[in-house]
Amino acid sequence: MNYISAYCTDTGAIKRINQDSLCIKSAAMNGNEYILAAVCDGLGGLSDGETASAFVICTLSEWFEKRLPELLKEEKSILQIRHDLDDTLHDASERLNSYSARTGKTLGTTMTALIFLGNADKIIAAHIGDSRAYMIKNGNAELLTTDHSVIFDEIRSGKLTEEEAAADTRQNQLTRCIGAGLEDVTFDYSILTAENDTVYMICSDGFVKKINSDEIAAELDPNTIADDESAERKLEHLTKLCIERDETDNISSLAIKLT
Repeated sequence: MNYISAYCTDTGAIKRINQDSLCIKSAAMNGNEYILAAVCDGLGGLSDGETASAFVICTLSEWFEKRLPELLKEEKSILQIRHDLDDTLHDASERLNSYSARTGKTLGTTMTALIFLGNADKIIAAHIGDSRAYMIKNGNAELLTTDHSVIFDEIRSGKLTEEEAAADTRQNQLTRCIGAGLEDVTFDYSILTAENDTVYMICSDGFVKKINSDEIAAELDPNTIADDESAERKLEHLTKLCIERDETDNISSLAIKLT
């Protein structure tokens, strides 16, 4: 599994602190490539959002570096790997809540992660909150995740149109996240087939409030991405576009192109 990767993160037009965290990691085992790509967006309305997002990224990184190799050596199935990841994420949420109970600071974060399994040409997608993952090919940017937010729920139920939602003042009201005092949270999982000549992009919600899927598809067209540097320039261009359109939230994105 050969790949091109890049990321870009910015505080946005107003905020002084970037509460987003992200990572791209890779490892090789028995001739196969494995990749972890993840974005977490700390909840700005709570205490120390950057601490919560960084903690979950560190938790994912440790799982990728230590647990995943053990699971692969034991020849665990992809469903067993997903179950182990789910246990790890639930433990992270409980640890954030325990910290909050001790300190009086309520910490929470969104999370969207893709784990590329080179031995099976599959991808495990794990998600909670309103960060997003897209698959870009053939001129389309397909949304792979569902926002866990009040507004997205009302769009799905037909109470709001997308035009009405864009002007709604409840943009940041989530129905699910990691931590934030929530118990028994449910993560979304899907298993995808890893496709060559395809770009997989993960972003925080600040990246998609001022640009649309057509703009994402045009800029991140796999045919125009030849190396890490060109992928980075494209993410930087989209980030600049968000800022020019007065995006006030933190803006983070990463891209993986399988070749």
